[in-house]
Amino acid sequence: MIIGNVVDDSSTKVFKTAESLTGGAFTAVALGSNGVTTADGDSVPLGIVIGEHELPIEAGEDVTIQVAGGGLWSVAESISAGDFLAASIGGAAVKATAGKFIFAQALESATPNKAAKVQIIRAGYAKE
Repeated sequence: MIIGNVVDDSSTKVFKTAESLTGGAFTAVALGSNGVTTADGDSVPLGIVIGEHELPIEAGEDVTIQVAGGGLWSVAESISAGDFLAASIGGAAVKATAGKFIFAQALESATPNKAAKVQIIRAGYAKE
């Protein structure tokens, strides 16, 4: 007999870091067998580091990651509201190009090194 709710609808989760995270708050991370690492251009992001963490976030530390819903993601290039976004080196957002995993959609325009409002959508890979 199951007692309670077995559905976890939280938009954040806590993970151990597999390596030091140098990007800080509002950067994307990927999940591996040893914990989370900074996402790069070839990653399928798990989520975005929330704003409560200060650098450095050392290997083996707990880090809270936003895995669903809307939040903030640091951008590496100018984006516009409605753009589909993928991770780049350092875990920042860039416009999704062919073959890159669309992790989020921009809810506002932003310039490099700013955090933009995004909606996590995990839409699959951008078409060629």
